[in-house]
Amino acid sequence: MTIGSFVGVLGMLGLVLGLLVLTLRLLKRYAPIGASANARIPLEVVQRLAVGPRQGIAIVRLGEQYVAVSIGDGGVRTLLELDAPAHAAPVPVMTPTTPAPGAFGGALRQAIRQSTGLALVIAVAAASARAQGAPAKPAPATDSSQANSLPAKPSAPAAKRAPAKAAPARAATAKSASVPVSNARADTMLTKLAPRIDLRVGESNGGLRLSGTVGVVVMMGLLTLLPTAVLMMTGFTRIFIVLHFLRQAMGTQSAPPTQLIAALALILTGFVMAPTLAEVNRTALEPWMDGKIEQGAMLAEGVKPFRAFMLHQVRERDLATFMDLSRQPRVASAADVPLVVLVSAFATSELRIAFQIGFALFLPFVVIDVVVASVLMSMGMMMLPPVMVSLPFKLLLFVLVDGWSLLVQGLVQSFR
Repeated sequence: MTIGSFVGVLGMLGLVLGLLVLTLRLLKRYAPIGASANARIPLEVVQRLAVGPRQGIAIVRLGEQYVAVSIGDGGVRTLLELDAPAHAAPVPVMTPTTPAPGAFGGALRQAIRQSTGLALVIAVAAASARAQGAPAKPAPATDSSQANSLPAKPSAPAAKRAPAKAAPARAATAKSASVPVSNARADTMLTKLAPRIDLRVGESNGGLRLSGTVGVVVMMGLLTLLPTAVLMMTGFTRIFIVLHFLRQAMGTQSAPPTQLIAALALILTGFVMAPTLAEVNRTALEPWMDGKIEQGAMLAEGVKPFRAFMLHQVRERDLATFMDLSRQPRVASAADVPLVVLVSAFATSELRIAFQIGFALFLPFVVIDVVVASVLMSMGMMMLPPVMVSLPFKLLLFVLVDGWSLLVQGLVQSFR
């Protein structure tokens, strides 16, 4: 951010604060509560009666009016207004012979509700009992049962029908025998169509070689960890955290949404990492696709641009800290630092820079919140949330200073 941009932000902040103070003063002058804010109403607790632990009833005098309130853990609630404070009517003692007004109706409703529920339970129980105790219906007679009931005397028509019944049985047996054969053929075809993966780790003569199902599982696991590793080696962490801090500082709960913030962070990450990705494509991907280098050499050459980017952004203090934690010997130059140590130190440095930018983002919005809260307290508006009043002025300030342009410009320049 240049000096001109900084001066412009300060000027717009002063303009918004002046507009805020002017608006609240006009509201204080013309609000209906302003006329009676200075008037004092005599308030006095005439009598208080404790009815339990941290519970009681009190008679409060507000000017010429007397109010009975209940005091408890839930707060203070108004019970009734008293017209004659001198002598109150005696409270009738509720006994079993003198029920309270309205108690009969409540008891009647409760009895009807209970009887209705009991009737429903009894009806459901009776229906289930009938369903369980009902006799089983006799199964329809089949050919086999009819044959058993008849006398065991073979007849000529039955003998003629026997071969006809045996033919479908043989057909069914042949059909069931052909099912495993077809399944085996399908499995063989799927095995031929499935791609074969051969994963080698190390040299061609030695090292670890995985193929078949184990190779597929290992390859899927490596592909799952690949996005996380790539994001930790780029500027995505810094950009994503700064955008989240901006949303919290402005006080907007879900605008912009998290999905939009992640998409914007990915786009800005691609813009920032464009030179590094172009170098990886030139030195590693193109030679490997042309067949000039092997996979191991391609991976070694592809990591070098990312190492250069991380070494340019990481702090030497973080790098030294992780070298001490890894208990590895000192290296002659930064280029000899192990990749795991470099990635860990780079992630820590990115978090630190993101929190520094977030602190700078919070300052102007905190000033607006403090001014709004102070003015509302002085006006006696205790029940009005300050966030509701300060949010429009925050949005106005962010739009007047062209906040999105300044934020994107500052994020991109922080990597250079």
